[in-house]
Amino acid sequence: MKTKILLFNIFCILLIVAGLGYLGRTRIQTIWHDWITDPAPEAVTYEQIINKRITENANLVVNQGTNQEPVVTIPEEFNLSVPFTTQAPLVNWDEQHEESCEEAAALIVHYYWQKKTFTPEIANDELQTVVDYENANLGFYKDTTAEQTAEFIRGLWGYKKVVVKYGVTLDDIKKEIVQGHPVIIPTAGRMLGNPNFKSPGPLYHMIVIRGWTKDMIITNDPGTRKGEGYQYAPDVIMNAIHDWNGGDVDNGQKVMIVVWPND
Repeated sequence: MKTKILLFNIFCILLIVAGLGYLGRTRIQTIWHDWITDPAPEAVTYEQIINKRITENANLVVNQGTNQEPVVTIPEEFNLSVPFTTQAPLVNWDEQHEESCEEAAALIVHYYWQKKTFTPEIANDELQTVVDYENANLGFYKDTTAEQTAEFIRGLWGYKKVVVKYGVTLDDIKKEIVQGHPVIIPTAGRMLGNPNFKSPGPLYHMIVIRGWTKDMIITNDPGTRKGEGYQYAPDVIMNAIHDWNGGDVDNGQKVMIVVWPND
């Protein structure tokens, strides 16, 4: 009898622990994420990258007698200085803002090139401008593909070079970023496993990649207020990259959007 009582008590304790663990799973996941997150390297601006490139090119001419462009090398760590806003800057997570990740990701890159910073009010007004433009020119604003996102970036803000590249690798992404170009990627949002998303997470979600540490990828993720500089494991990022694909996101193509500044 005593053995049965002991086993029953142990079972109850395990049940309580399991219940508490389930209820606090988001907190546990957040603690785990924070524990594995690397310190981010110091953020650099586009101007710093250009000045360094000018110096390297000058040295190349002197040392080799040529104006050949240096080969793009990928450092162990890198981090662009990129502004941040969530897709719900005033914490109004209504349907429109729940569906505004594409607009927010594009706006983040636009403000990077314009050397602007956000306030919640400015960001909210800007997002509404993007949504209004999409509705007027695309006929909708929800779930824009990489191509459609590139289209409204060109049309609304006048960028002449907006490249949509398919079949991308992690090195493709890093080579753009190290040249000063933050990269927009569409993802199957639930594959990201971000504990800050409202369960079960977005079916389709766009984020901005801005750099990397030795072990992690640094993003600006507009889907959470904790998204500035949010780090994902490289395999998580690469597995999650998928275009809208008519709603079959898990089978969408691996694609990135790169915006170049107008000269």
